[in-house]
Amino acid sequence: MTPVRWGFLGAGFVAGMAMGPAVHASHNAQLQVVGARDKDRALSLGPTRVVSTYEEVITDSDVDAVYISLTNEVHEQWVESALNADKFVLCEKPLAISHTSARRMTSAAKPGQLVEALWYRWHPRFQRTLDIVAAGAIGEITGIESTFCFDGVPEDNYRLQASRGGGATLDVGPYTLDSAMKLIGAATGQPVNDVEIVRRRTLMSHGKDGVDLTTQAELLMNDVPVTWRVSINSPAEQTFRVTGTLATLSWTGAEAFTVWKSPCELTVTDTNKGSTTTEAFDSCDPYQLMIEQCGEVMREGSAALMTNEDSLRLAAIIDQVCED
Repeated sequence: MTPVRWGFLGAGFVAGMAMGPAVHASHNAQLQVVGARDKDRALSLGPTRVVSTYEEVITDSDVDAVYISLTNEVHEQWVESALNADKFVLCEKPLAISHTSARRMTSAAKPGQLVEALWYRWHPRFQRTLDIVAAGAIGEITGIESTFCFDGVPEDNYRLQASRGGGATLDVGPYTLDSAMKLIGAATGQPVNDVEIVRRRTLMSHGKDGVDLTTQAELLMNDVPVTWRVSINSPAEQTFRVTGTLATLSWTGAEAFTVWKSPCELTVTDTNKGSTTTEAFDSCDPYQLMIEQCGEVMREGSAALMTNEDSLRLAAIIDQVCED
């Protein structure tokens, strides 16, 4: 397969920590160009060359695919610019700050041209969880508990500014809401199209624009109860548990969602027998798996593990959680 030549918009933390190394480690990708204001930071990613504007990346004829890791409120602007330049686009989560914006973006994309970089989707443990649930091994889902909390956001960070797409719900909510949405769909064979907010509580807010720091809610997704909590101002906590009529499935370990280059496990506990089966997963880099699979989407027409239909459903749920 001819390597996909990637251009990055931005050279921030995720690009430097994860995506740059992932491209270099991938068998079907190369980092062609990085566009960023900070030249030294861009050079540290190891591209063939560095430019100072995002437009130069998008219009570069040597770039096949564009990765966007900018602040949330400008995702739509740069996604549409890259799509108009006929580039494949991988955009950091959340794809958009509203369902309306997400629909404009996906409508502008050709089939297989746009993917939301919700990278945990590519981890083998998540894929195995889908298989277990779809096979009926835990029975009918009767409840899901999903938590993602962390602390230490710098005062000048966009996460503390609602006008820039900040807040816990948009930052880590995509992990917790998407996982519940996808597993309920796998269990029933029907996508989640009915979401009811039973109870919602914003525990903390910050700044003049009232960005949410900690939010918890009880939801019904296709009538399945989902208990959900996210925070960017709380002690670190990540949990994911799916209760069924036959068994309970849990992602064990301190990091339910951000398992990156470390071993992890999932456990299935039989409700009647009380016996527990544990499956272990070796350390891997889901970012690399994401990059490589996006190459297959581009070159071979494979279906992305995060479809535009899923991104639209997720954006609609986030809208509902934010507005209720």
